[in-house]
Amino acid sequence: MAATQNHYKVLGVETDSDFAAIKKAYYRRVKECHPDLFGGSKSKEEEFKILVLAFDILSDPDKRKKFDESSSLGTNITEMMEYVYDGFSIMDTDVDDTLEEFIVGNKPPENTSLATLFSDLQRTDVFITFREGKNYFAREKYRSALHFFTKAVELSPSNIIYRYYTARSFYNLKMYSKARSQYNAGIAAGKRRVPTQRLIRFQKELEELSRDQFSWGDKLISIFRKKIEIEPFYGASEEMIDETNKVIAKLTRGTKQQKEQKNNRKLLN
Repeated sequence: MAATQNHYKVLGVETDSDFAAIKKAYYRRVKECHPDLFGGSKSKEEEFKILVLAFDILSDPDKRKKFDESSSLGTNITEMMEYVYDGFSIMDTDVDDTLEEFIVGNKPPENTSLATLFSDLQRTDVFITFREGKNYFAREKYRSALHFFTKAVELSPSNIIYRYYTARSFYNLKMYSKARSQYNAGIAAGKRRVPTQRLIRFQKELEELSRDQFSWGDKLISIFRKKIEIEPFYGASEEMIDETNKVIAKLTRGTKQQKEQKNNRKLLN
């Protein structure tokens, strides 16, 4: 069976299903295989792990795209995880990214087991809010994405991944000062981690932001200068010439009338 069909079949959704449909299907399937509902059944635990993996990949636009591009993977969880983690990371490692998104700020409940961790976290508002924003972000609907990312940051201000996507949304909307604030907040959070997060991607994108912000500022200044130098010269001077011509014509008519009146008086005398 093709890999592009496996995860969709696990959730019972079509390959073109949107985030809302995938989320709804996940909640429905959880009730059918969550090990806590079946006395800690080992078979249900394995089924649940496959369900969690399917939801994690299909609810994340980046992972889903990579998964859809593949046509030869099987259903082995280890192989799928190796496929998803391809070396791209926002924080220092892929593992840091995963733990940050699922755990930091999500406050897992007490007595959470390894088998129930993902389900318990994915039921929280903060995680679902972030994933919804990420789906808008992937479609370049940055204002809609920002609505969910800022809410996620509000719920979990110490989450570095949430800060990153909020910064990127502000950046894409050319709201550079707000983007810079989010980058700096993420870097500050990274310095408090043990071990400290270097966040090289944050540093590079901050440098890029500074260049773009400077360039954008120059463009604005250039536009205003052109308006000041060009528009008054042509626009105002043409109006001024028109007004001057009218005054000259009026004066000319007045002078002509005065001469005619003077000549008429001479003839009368």
